[in-house]
Amino acid sequence: MITPKKIIGTVKSATQMGESSVRTVIWAGLGAYSKGTEQVGMAQHMVSKQIQDLVSKGSEVETEMVERIKDTKRGLFGQAESQFNHAFNATCGIDRDRLSNFEDKVDRLQEMVEKLAEKSK
Repeated sequence: MITPKKIIGTVKSATQMGESSVRTVIWAGLGAYSKGTEQVGMAQHMVSKQIQDLVSKGSEVETEMVERIKDTKRGLFGQAESQFNHAFNATCGIDRDRLSNFEDKVDRLQEMVEKLAEKSK
């Protein structure tokens, strides 16, 4: 026969099993939450580090690229100037270096004439 004592014992046992199961489920959920937040933190740290590495590498590449552009620019200007000098000499028969020297001489001569004109006043 079923006594109230046995029923109460069975209910207590079932309640304890239920509580234990609920605790296990809650702890598993909290553990999963904790693990997830740890992984998010690690992922954020990894992403930040990767971004910093990319920025650093980008800065190095920019410096190198700017130098290459400057070198290319100097080379192109040198080539263009050389070709212009050649074309100018071929068409006019005048060397640009000689023309530049001639301009300097004319400037000095003009200064001397101006000084003479001031003295004679």
